[in-house]
Amino acid sequence: MKRVLSLGLVAAMSLGLAACGSSQTAATTAAAKEETTAAAAEGTTAAAEETTAAAPEGEKPFAGQKLTVSTFSFNAELLQKNVYDPFMEKTGAELVIETGKNAERVTKIEESPENYDVVIIGDSFAAQLAKDGMLESVDRSALTNLDSIYDSAKAPMGEEFGPAYTFNRLGIVYDPETCTTEIKSFADLWNPELEGSIAIPDITTTSGPLFYYGTAAAFGLEPGKDDDAIFAKLAELKPNVVKTYTSANDTITMLNQGEASVALLLDYSYTSAKQANDAYVWVDPAEGSFSGFNMLNIVKGCENKELAQAFIDFYLSKEVQEAEALDGVDSPVNTAVELTAEQAQNFTYGAEMVNGLIVPDWDLITEKKAEWIEKWNNLFSVQ
Repeated sequence: MKRVLSLGLVAAMSLGLAACGSSQTAATTAAAKEETTAAAAEGTTAAAEETTAAAPEGEKPFAGQKLTVSTFSFNAELLQKNVYDPFMEKTGAELVIETGKNAERVTKIEESPENYDVVIIGDSFAAQLAKDGMLESVDRSALTNLDSIYDSAKAPMGEEFGPAYTFNRLGIVYDPETCTTEIKSFADLWNPELEGSIAIPDITTTSGPLFYYGTAAAFGLEPGKDDDAIFAKLAELKPNVVKTYTSANDTITMLNQGEASVALLLDYSYTSAKQANDAYVWVDPAEGSFSGFNMLNIVKGCENKELAQAFIDFYLSKEVQEAEALDGVDSPVNTAVELTAEQAQNFTYGAEMVNGLIVPDWDLITEKKAEWIEKWNNLFSVQ
């Protein structure tokens, strides 16, 4: 049985945040949003000028081709500015962007893989797609930016599949005005003083398995081996749980309205929470930082594989990774991106932090997912 490994030793996750799915042509969306800020226009132009240097002047290597991308729904405008517009300018290709909840997107891809070329999705859902044979192998020699990213991001699910483009980590967030109990670890969440005040991620979300592993670590237990004991500890926690959430946005609203005092959130969700209340406190649990990652993969049967690989490579470039980090979208995996302490605040950033992350066994999670969901629902079905 595999045990939890430090990410620094792994050769390797909102969540898709819950949101309604949608489909749009990126080029059409860009045309409809001609009025952008001067800074956004400048950033887009700079990225486009940098990336067009790879092709002979005036030539668009993928002109007339189309790429359909399944991705998250949050930060759509920033992704348009930092990724989609510059890529279309560089290649001449058309991007069709379809967004939605992770589980729904997996279902759509498995039902109609021919409708998709690239999938951008969290770790456990990527593992599910891989298990079900829905992912195409990636020609790693075609990824010119691969050597510029952290080793642990290059092949988190094996050499056959795509890279991770960002890491995230699970932390404890609390409002010091409504939570007077000191919290330093996952184990502290079991304090009776926190009765009816904690929001935890549902097991079906990206961060759910990370919390499951955090619970196990808090009590010296091993997922897959000690599952009954882990669920017994979760049963003990239940009186303190005010909500098992599927939407981090809704959970942040609960914090803002005083309906919850403590929440288990991924780092980028904390960034959003801080915008509402700068007093919120982030805790890296004493048991360690359990980490997820988001991946770039090609859907099985993709007819435009060369274009798909060019898109993945572009996503890993310093220019895109830096733009996304500066706009507060994603933590960069490209090691050439340099951020100030203020810019990197709340991000999973830097070699020391990245190498200290703890990555769950996603193969085990995929194997046990149905069983864990059933037990979870039996425990938390009444909220």
